Amino acid sequence: MLLAAASVAVPGAAADAGGSGELTVEPGAARPGERVALSLVNPELDEGARVRSEVFEKSVELKSTGKVSFAAHARIRCDAEPGTYAVHFAEPVHPGESTRAGEVTVEKGGPIDGPQCASKAKAKVDDDSDGDGDGKGTTTLAVAGGAVAVVAVGAFLVVLRRRRS
Repeated sequence: MLLAAASVAVPGAAADAGGSGELTVEPGAARPGERVALSLVNPELDEGARVRSEVFEKSVELKSTGKVSFAAHARIRCDAEPGTYAVHFAEPVHPGESTRAGEVTVEKGGPIDGPQCASKAKAKVDDDSDGDGDGKGTTTLAVAGGAVAVVAVGAFLVVLRRRRS
């Protein structure tokens, strides 16, 4: 599936006609497990700014890449549902202003192939291999395997005893 190469620029805190405060997310649409590039031009920030979104694996620190430019990468959670999600500054650039910085869109199609989401999918299968959502799949599998082993050893001993008699 080809990703949309469009970028999304949404005026954030302290946006003005000069373009300060615009957070750009590229690509503007991504699948679960993919990384997105975040960039910001804002002459009012002395240091970086932390941004967060419910769809990111964790909040990220925008670090200085020039006098007034900042950048970072964020990974979309592997379990993210398709839709558009807000990106917020952890704190407003100016007291009393909105923390909304931009948005990112999660595409349909499920997680990307690769180790980012494969290890999480395997862990989920291991924790719930019976598929009923109760998380007891591993325990059920261990008990069933143990019972089969006991029956096999018992049958072996019965056959061995009959051969000796």
